[in-house]
Amino acid sequence: MLKTVSNISEVEYILKNLRPEDKEELENLYGDDWFNCSIKLLNDKETLVLYGYDYNNNQVPIAIGGFYETDKNNPYIACAWLLSTIYIYKNKTLFLKEAKKQITKAESKYRIMYNYIYKTNKLAKKWLQRFNFRFDKPSPAGIKVSEGFEFFYKIT
Repeated sequence: MLKTVSNISEVEYILKNLRPEDKEELENLYGDDWFNCSIKLLNDKETLVLYGYDYNNNQVPIAIGGFYETDKNNPYIACAWLLSTIYIYKNKTLFLKEAKKQITKAESKYRIMYNYIYKTNKLAKKWLQRFNFRFDKPSPAGIKVSEGFEFFYKIT
């Protein structure tokens, strides 16, 4: 099930159950206060939450993400982002199917999608490459990529 975030408890649940790679990425972006910084950033954004099952077959939020326009003067450019929980492994097929659907939908709205991931986030890189995102411009003009992060993009 995919839905728009309806309450902060969904965001908190995801952050408390992050995949280690996603947690490490947030720690490197925001430091020791990564949890509170993430809550603040996500609290007022319209984001999508994907529900799946935990290891006890309870229905739980397993991922949160979306696309947001980074420049009002260029509404065809979006930042693509995703955070996933440890339960993404149990729900791999569901996740990949929904990710493909959402990326296809975004391709009809945005000509460029981009962001960066932390160097240890190998699984996310694999997913992004599967959906034809590229990693061949490590230092694009006009975008500051922090040390230890990799820039990715997709032009539709």
